[in-house]
Amino acid sequence: MSLLLLPLAGGCATADAPAGAQPAGLQPGVQVAQAPGAPAIVLPPREGPKKRLAVIKFENVGRFAQAYGDWDIGGGLAAQLTTALIDSGHFIVVERAALGDVLREQEMGLEKVVSKETAAKVGQVFGAQLLVKGAVTEFTQGAEGGGLKVGIGLPGIGSLGGGGNTVSALVGIDLRLIDTSTGQVVRSVRAEGKAAKRGFAATIDVKNVSLGGDAFKETPLGQATREAITRAVAMIQAIMERVPWTGRVMEVAEGQIYINAGQDAAMKEGDTFAVTSVVRELTDPDTGAVRGVIENRVGQVRVEKVEEKFSIGKMMDGGAAPKRGDFVKQAPK
Repeated sequence: MSLLLLPLAGGCATADAPAGAQPAGLQPGVQVAQAPGAPAIVLPPREGPKKRLAVIKFENVGRFAQAYGDWDIGGGLAAQLTTALIDSGHFIVVERAALGDVLREQEMGLEKVVSKETAAKVGQVFGAQLLVKGAVTEFTQGAEGGGLKVGIGLPGIGSLGGGGNTVSALVGIDLRLIDTSTGQVVRSVRAEGKAAKRGFAATIDVKNVSLGGDAFKETPLGQATREAITRAVAMIQAIMERVPWTGRVMEVAEGQIYINAGQDAAMKEGDTFAVTSVVRELTDPDTGAVRGVIENRVGQVRVEKVEEKFSIGKMMDGGAAPKRGDFVKQAPK
């Protein structure tokens, strides 16, 4: 029997990485695209199956949100993070559109904290281990010393007036990673991106430039956004590297164990995993929050066949047969 406990201090462990620092735990491996002039960030090679995440539309926190007209800054940056996480080759990311009604109230801002029920539903329905929730706290561009400038100007880029001035931009995103099995925030990080260009228009024509489009990518604000997203991916990867991959038993029939991950998650024949079942949840008597779970080890399963969306394995040690819903876990590092 094993006991898994979560942090008790406010239900949240925080680690704010400096904007200019490479997240701890990164090693030479897969290089991530970065804004021009920014330090290269590399991800270590992936070990084991791809872990599944869900990304919620980000909140906008600050006066800047009103300055950009119809730009959906929170939705746009969440979409860019989703794409970057997928492109990293480390994750499967549940598309936000697929979440539908599960997160509709959350995204409308009716719930400022992800409830245990919401997080659990994302985990159960979509198989996501963690829910990524964020807030855009900085999103500014302007001539140095002149503050934020947004206006109407030349189609595609912005208004004149940049001259010989240096135009700088800053993008900041606060991220919270939420355990879908408990609804608890397991880690908080901040990703920042900075960029500067000389002789570039300080203002952005929000009527002719689309957020994330080619013209936007050429602006200092676009480059700062790319850097912030890239750093966010590196931070999430470094955190998730310490989180064992977890899947579920879908079915047990004639000695075969059907696991809810296949070629899409980079499962391989010969992979071995521990199978556990939850005996009960440990809840805080004051708040009712889940602080951990008590698990029983059922045995070890070896993958013998991998299909596109699922895998088939057999128990190795002759233990008790698992049941539908049991956990399939990678050995922790």
